[in-house]
Amino acid sequence: MTCRRFWCLAVVASVAAAGQLSTARAQFDITVNFTGGLTESQQATFSTAASFWETHIVGYRPAGVTLTGITINASGADLGGPGGTLGSAGPTSFSNQGGFRYATAGSMRFDTADLPNMEANGTLLSVIMHEMAHVMGFGTLWASNGLYSSGSGQYTGAGALAMWQTEFDRSGDTSVPVELAGGGGTANAHWNENTSGSGLTGITDPQGRDMRNELMTGWLNAPSFVSNTTIQQFFDLGYNVVPVPEPATILAIAAVGLVVRRLRRRRSGERPA
Repeated sequence: MTCRRFWCLAVVASVAAAGQLSTARAQFDITVNFTGGLTESQQATFSTAASFWETHIVGYRPAGVTLTGITINASGADLGGPGGTLGSAGPTSFSNQGGFRYATAGSMRFDTADLPNMEANGTLLSVIMHEMAHVMGFGTLWASNGLYSSGSGQYTGAGALAMWQTEFDRSGDTSVPVELAGGGGTANAHWNENTSGSGLTGITDPQGRDMRNELMTGWLNAPSFVSNTTIQQFFDLGYNVVPVPEPATILAIAAVGLVVRRLRRRRSGERPA
């Protein structure tokens, strides 16, 4: 999955959420292996992104699944220079269990020419979270799990559809609209936007946030958020999930990520940062 423009979200984070993380890790763990090209601060942002997803993906739905999570190789690389392709990501190995096809490993690469700018303008966490979702199956394993037919523009997974109907007041819809513009890497793998993200969709959640600002659309629009439609999409992919609470700021996500990193270091016998 190659993405050219994307962004991310805002959610509530709290001490209670940090407590959820340790429980979630016992059931679904995201292990990130850094294979070069990333600074220490960039690596820390991956940990924050993983902590968010571990909060909201907390296990596997079918009984008897033997998996415990996913391993992701992350790196910085030359992907063509500034302003082009920011990154590419996707699953690389799979396991069919309990009637679902799960990703068990994946790869994430980011352009070393763009990484400093993404850090400076505050979009790096958003980009990493977006790509990490693709590695875990968003858009990449829809067809394998019978949730989407390429070119249809209609996502039909029951969990996300039911949430879409209530969260965005779309009770008459029979599918969640999927992006068909943007070419390879964007089309058929993101929630739909209007005119390549440049116009409002008119579809809003109870907080008045327009769908073009949702995490898993194909173009970056800020301020951004993660919808529970996106979370329920992971339910459709065979995971147990925890809803996103009322929104806060991306700084709240980073704060919880810092707490989690400190807990990990303490458990491993290292001194906290």
